[in-house]
Amino acid sequence: MSGFFLCLGLSGCRTSIHGIDELKEKAGKEIPVSYSDTVELKYAGMYRIDNRAIAWFISGNDSQEHYYLPMEIEIKGSGDEFTFIHTYKPITERCTDTAAVIWKGGYVFLINNPKAAAVQITSVDGEITREEVKDDSIPYLFYVSPIPAEYVFLDAAGNEIR
Repeated sequence: MSGFFLCLGLSGCRTSIHGIDELKEKAGKEIPVSYSDTVELKYAGMYRIDNRAIAWFISGNDSQEHYYLPMEIEIKGSGDEFTFIHTYKPITERCTDTAAVIWKGGYVFLINNPKAAAVQITSVDGEITREEVKDDSIPYLFYVSPIPAEYVFLDAAGNEIR
């Protein structure tokens, strides 16, 4: 019995998650909303670096406010087996239906706002770049490293949106 409790504390003994459906079930257990047992949950995609990734999930539907859940996972084997590492609290105050999380020295962005056509990113040395969001790719994920000094979400006309 003591071996069982020892195993619980070791990362090598974590339970494997098989496929996106089981990953979505795990996200449902991790999402910090009071109605998590009845909320709709959508897999939005993942951003991967080596064998680690941020898997994004979106709660709610068109008549509910969305919650964005970034989960760090370890990817095993051929890519359909995962180990849950932990969740992050997303940064969501910049623009409606967008989120970011600090990860591996940068930001992983999730854009779920169809009005967002680009993200203007200003580096710490003042260089400005833009990440264009394709119309047919919402939700859209991308990674920026190192952590930028500033970023703003832009509509198709180049105006800042919030």
